Amino acid sequence: MTKLKYVLILSVFFLALAFGCIGGGESEFNETKLEVEEGVGIVDTLKIEELNPGLDGYVSLTIRSNLGGEGASNVIIGIDNVKPFKIVECGADRDPEEIRGENCAGQLDKDRNLPFRMRGTAKLFPGEELDVFWRLKAPSKDEISDIALKHPLYYDVEYDYRVNFHQSIIFMSQNEMLRRRQAGEDYIIEGESGGGAGELRFTGTTQQPVIYFFDYEPGSEQESDFNFALQYFVENKGKGFPLSDVVLLLEYPANNKIEPDSNIPEGSDKTNYEIYGWHKWNEWDGKIILADGTTSDCRTGDIRQPLINCKGWVEQTFGEDFKKVETDKVLVKVVKREDFVDSFSVYAPMVMTGQERTFLRNSNIPLKIYSFNVYAMYRYFIEGKEYITVFPVRGI
Repeated sequence: MTKLKYVLILSVFFLALAFGCIGGGESEFNETKLEVEEGVGIVDTLKIEELNPGLDGYVSLTIRSNLGGEGASNVIIGIDNVKPFKIVECGADRDPEEIRGENCAGQLDKDRNLPFRMRGTAKLFPGEELDVFWRLKAPSKDEISDIALKHPLYYDVEYDYRVNFHQSIIFMSQNEMLRRRQAGEDYIIEGESGGGAGELRFTGTTQQPVIYFFDYEPGSEQESDFNFALQYFVENKGKGFPLSDVVLLLEYPANNKIEPDSNIPEGSDKTNYEIYGWHKWNEWDGKIILADGTTSDCRTGDIRQPLINCKGWVEQTFGEDFKKVETDKVLVKVVKREDFVDSFSVYAPMVMTGQERTFLRNSNIPLKIYSFNVYAMYRYFIEGKEYITVFPVRGI
């Protein structure tokens, strides 16, 4: 009998070991990971407690700011199609569209003055996770006619976000290109590029290397400007869509090396860069030109502040980070919301200055790399749906 007892104990031990129930075995844990195309992601889906008529329970949503991104600001999380349910908050049953007053602060720092179905926070830092919840009261059994109620509940998140794309572009003299070809060396080369996480994804489409030639022999007078164009393709790869206009900032090399193409074509009253919608940041009034020729502020996509001066919006969204940008070397362009569907192309006429070309020629520098940064700033919207069910309580 004792022998049989030991055999049974050993059998249970090995069975438990096989199924990972003994300490030391790895437990399986599937963490929700955000893709590079997400600035803010919804971790899992809406969690809903089972409800009975006339009673209340909690619904909750977890969101996370992508660790590889810039962080989100002015974040609003909401549930919609809440009725016939009530929201229980600040000691009373609330209509979902009722605005929180001064005596009801809410759960998050920006909840006040929002409808009870919404919550808001000023900032989500990269990698930060936020849990939000609502306490819902179900309709009574008389209101649901004493039958089970399956009700669709929508949830959404909107936020201001920005993405950065940096690119090193190789410039090569025509003489160096010919030398490499004759020597059988590789002359089709590109600089490195990359960017942070976010829904709007940049692809650099500038043909590289940018081949330039010299006007004069070494030691002669200064070279002229050399015209070229920066080109990008921007695509919405996220799970939602921009609510706002999209503001682009292009930061180019300082010290009179690269400049916007300020030539004015014959028959035009605009420079080449202005023709393509660009403005010098320090000379811009922060307005956009509409189709009828009038001007307007930027459309933020935020119902609480639908219009704001574009420059003010940029500075507000970037915060302290904007002080690090050399604004005298920044071009800005606004892509209006109606002009953006799933993607758009960016074309920026530029010049390598004659002063820089003269320096390259006299210093016998056949190849040089210049770095460019481009930012996109926008307000984004993502949504989802779950069902909430109320089960009637049956009498005996």
